[in-house]
Amino acid sequence: MEITKQNYHSVKDLTTVSHDNLIKLFLSLPKGKSLSLLRKFDKPFLEQLLNSAPEHIKTQWSLALKYKAGSVGELMQPAPLILNEKMTVGEAIESVREIPKKILFTYGMVVNDSNELTGVLVFRDVLYHQKEELIKDICFKKPSSFKADDDVLSTFNKTAGNQIPEYPVVDNENKLLGTLRGSHVADAYALEVSALSGVLVGVSKEEALDTSWTSCVKLRGPWLLLNLVTAFVAGAVVGIFQDTIDQIVLLAMFLPVLAGQSGNTGAQALAVLIREMTSGDIGPMVKNQLIKESILGVVHGFAVGIICAVVMYVIATGQNNPHAVVLSAIILFSMTASCVVSGVMGAVVPVTLKKFGADPAAGSSIILTTGTDVVSMGVMLFLANKFILGN
Repeated sequence: MEITKQNYHSVKDLTTVSHDNLIKLFLSLPKGKSLSLLRKFDKPFLEQLLNSAPEHIKTQWSLALKYKAGSVGELMQPAPLILNEKMTVGEAIESVREIPKKILFTYGMVVNDSNELTGVLVFRDVLYHQKEELIKDICFKKPSSFKADDDVLSTFNKTAGNQIPEYPVVDNENKLLGTLRGSHVADAYALEVSALSGVLVGVSKEEALDTSWTSCVKLRGPWLLLNLVTAFVAGAVVGIFQDTIDQIVLLAMFLPVLAGQSGNTGAQALAVLIREMTSGDIGPMVKNQLIKESILGVVHGFAVGIICAVVMYVIATGQNNPHAVVLSAIILFSMTASCVVSGVMGAVVPVTLKKFGADPAAGSSIILTTGTDVVSMGVMLFLANKFILGN
């Protein structure tokens, strides 16, 4: 059976697949995904596979694997056409004819004798100049370029909307290293964004519809266990105030209401931050976002809290509870405080995780859920214990 991009997830060991089939498979996948799979092979097998690939593909993959995942260097390919700025138009045309037709490129990269990038040659311009003219006189100077260590997602923000098919990639001394296809950047960005919704709830970027159930267990299991541990933390808060709940049973009805509302408030803030962090650096905007989330928490929390307070009052009065007004006030305050805290946490947690080098998407949801549950239930039960039971 031929392994394709539709069914390769079902193969437990890709090293059992023929080299020709693997090469065909990797060429059909987004480049970032292909390189992610290539990095998983041990060195001997990887060398054999690369040696089986066409020479230009081998060169591309070997170059890309030298750089870290998610960098421009990973998606970079060797420049197919490098032209010295002292060459003539006629010599440039002859250089183009020497390149195999199957190699895709858009521009000629123009360099000086030190291999420093000085421009790019747009081939339309060649048609309007004499063969004796020098490349340095007709090329487009100071083109947009990227460093090999640049982050791909940040690069996408710079390239989005430019409609430029190919960019030169240089080192810190402006020496040409290779080229970057705009389509590869777009593919990498789309792959990263599509994976975010799953990462937030503990689903690996590697999992797809045709991933085997055994692989899914391995990928999801650790996150579920971690979530279980944090759930016990929230459960412990309820346990501490068990006597309060036993004496005021009505409070139990509002525990899931508080947890649900505050959790959703935090999730909204988290979604905004993760989306913006994917699009670029948000450092200067964090302070303003915290203030905004605090205001939103007060507004939304108070609005929802009023409704909950009315419901609490009606139910408590119907049960002839002498503390109906106090219970309503506690619900109102607890809902407002919970929404403020959860909104702020939704903004702070991903930024903090990123600062310490962790994936802000992968860990934020679990931390946020635990924090909002502890605060929402803890505040309500504490206030009830303090102002009704007098403990």
